Amino acid sequence: MKLYIYFLVIFSFMAFGVNAQTFPSELWHDGEIRLTDGSVKTGNIKYDLDRQTVQLQIGERTQAYDASQVISFSFLQESIKARRTFYALPYAIQNNYKRPVFFEVVVAGKMTLLAREYVVIRNSPTTSSFNNRNRYSNYPNFRESRSYLAHKMFFAKEDGVIRESSGKTNDVLNQFGNARSELKKYVKKERLKLDRLQDVAKLVQYFNQEVN
Repeated sequence: MKLYIYFLVIFSFMAFGVNAQTFPSELWHDGEIRLTDGSVKTGNIKYDLDRQTVQLQIGERTQAYDASQVISFSFLQESIKARRTFYALPYAIQNNYKRPVFFEVVVAGKMTLLAREYVVIRNSPTTSSFNNRNRYSNYPNFRESRSYLAHKMFFAKEDGVIRESSGKTNDVLNQFGNARSELKKYVKKERLKLDRLQDVAKLVQYFNQEVN
């Protein structure tokens, strides 16, 4: 897989959770789309990774494209002052049938790290100050929902095969074959947590630059 993209990690929205949070996929961003017919269109972009679609707004006109029509799209995310790039790559989500799926390129090289963001909603109990007898109480009263962004991580070598990672340490390290032992030392030295996208990105960057 030849993806000529520079190292990019989105630190700012890795995992945050506040009520009524607005996520990047819900906003319009200044960007461009490269289509399979060879054309390049620029305008405001909004993406939906669940539906595998991307919308392009030019003036008052909005056009939607699915992943089968798109080679890539990129945009500037103002909140983190960084350009994000997504490719439509063949991948089998169900059974063995491959179809174009949008992946964000996090690190590219002899090992490429890809990601797909998704929203996690968690309910947590809160407490009431008073019970029905007007006494202070810590009894759980109702559940509060909190939403935050999480990421599924994928690895791709130069053979172009995309492999999903569970985020478990052994699973991540096994992606690197014979370099596993050396990278295990690096993980320990840098105290990396391999269920976190930014730490895995650091590991992949180290592998691409330092490991022969």
